[in-house]
Amino acid sequence: MLRKITSFLLLFSFIIMVISGVAEFISPFGRLSMMIKWEMLGLDKMRWQALHIIFMMVFTLAGLFHIFLNIKPIKAYLKNRSRKMVVFTKEMSIALLITAGLFYGTVQKYEPLEKFVKLNKSFNDHWIEEFKKERAEKMLQARK
Repeated sequence: MLRKITSFLLLFSFIIMVISGVAEFISPFGRLSMMIKWEMLGLDKMRWQALHIIFMMVFTLAGLFHIFLNIKPIKAYLKNRSRKMVVFTKEMSIALLITAGLFYGTVQKYEPLEKFVKLNKSFNDHWIEEFKKERAEKMLQARK
């Protein structure tokens, strides 16, 4: 029962982190979100951030508990065909290389990773333009 609860906690917190992460990705930076009263699905940027933080903690704790509950299979993943412990199995090495490559590529601003980062900036630029238009319209109405 504990394994199932842990797995479902991981699943549900992952889903909420994905949705809140998307909200964070497309939302305006900083105070601009408050100035234009930005919302997605009825929640403002601060609530999306709060959801992301809380469910990141739930995901982390459930993930650690998942590792604890599954330590035997994890140890089995680290053994070769002759049942000897191998720290860097082929699969672990591939996963580590992918992770390291993405980390390094992001830090070094390599394409196509940087295009994804720039997409986030383009969302913010959109919100800035919307704010400028709204502000200009209010100024014109105030003059009338």
